[in-house]
Amino acid sequence: MEGTNVRKLEERDLDAAIALTALEHWGYTRADFRRLLALSPGGCFVADWQGDVVGVLATTTYDELAFLGAVIVRPELRGKGVGKTMMEVALRHLSSEGVRTVRLYAYLNAVRFYERLGFHGEYEVVRWIGSRPVGPMRSVRPVRIDDLDALARMDAPYFGADRHALLEQLADEFSSTFLVAEHRGRIGGYVVGNPDGDTCEVGPWVVEPGNDRTALDLICGLVAAAGVSEIGFSGPTRNEALLEFVRLGRFDEALRTLRMWWGSNEFVGEPRGIWALGGLEKG
Repeated sequence: MEGTNVRKLEERDLDAAIALTALEHWGYTRADFRRLLALSPGGCFVADWQGDVVGVLATTTYDELAFLGAVIVRPELRGKGVGKTMMEVALRHLSSEGVRTVRLYAYLNAVRFYERLGFHGEYEVVRWIGSRPVGPMRSVRPVRIDDLDALARMDAPYFGADRHALLEQLADEFSSTFLVAEHRGRIGGYVVGNPDGDTCEVGPWVVEPGNDRTALDLICGLVAAAGVSEIGFSGPTRNEALLEFVRLGRFDEALRTLRMWWGSNEFVGEPRGIWALGGLEKG
């Protein structure tokens, strides 16, 4: 759209960015945007038009892999090229930084928009909401700083890249609700929760495939540590153990997104180890 200027997101833009995301009830806070800025200082963008912030987009980079999300444009300006311009600026930026693969989670009504920009579909990711699971917690404890190297190594094959920086930041922010499952000195999974009142947003939640009991231990430990009655999380439909957990727990489906890629389809990870994403914009 003529007169639109896409530039880097700055601290002064946070209130406007939160107001835009609130239009879709995404629940972003200043802490969420500050976390994104800390992870990718030059990778978050806003669109200015006539002196107002009318669009937002965030990226999170893990070496040669990046995730893109939190894409929103003021409703009356949608369909006028603002989103397309932000996307093009962001993709050029990521390419210039050496990123080979860009992934995102598209709301199903936006899939055609991303396809026109060269994205390709992979598989669906579902957001579920439901009552907290209750059960015993074996070999689950809060994270320690000296866990982070081992956690990043354990996490990378399932996520698809090294996200040590994200794990370090989450350990600092959520020290009491970042739990690790350890057996005989070996870490087999972890979960992070962001509690807010009686609910808790869960993710990342990563467990070695075949260790369903570990996944349950972790989530039961998390809800006990967070003191909540409800949890929400987004996970891949290609994790059969997760789908069974959701079925048995009678969780409600809130929405579906399609995981998509742009560039070269590398760093694919292993969805059987992913029980919850770290956020649609962070992967």
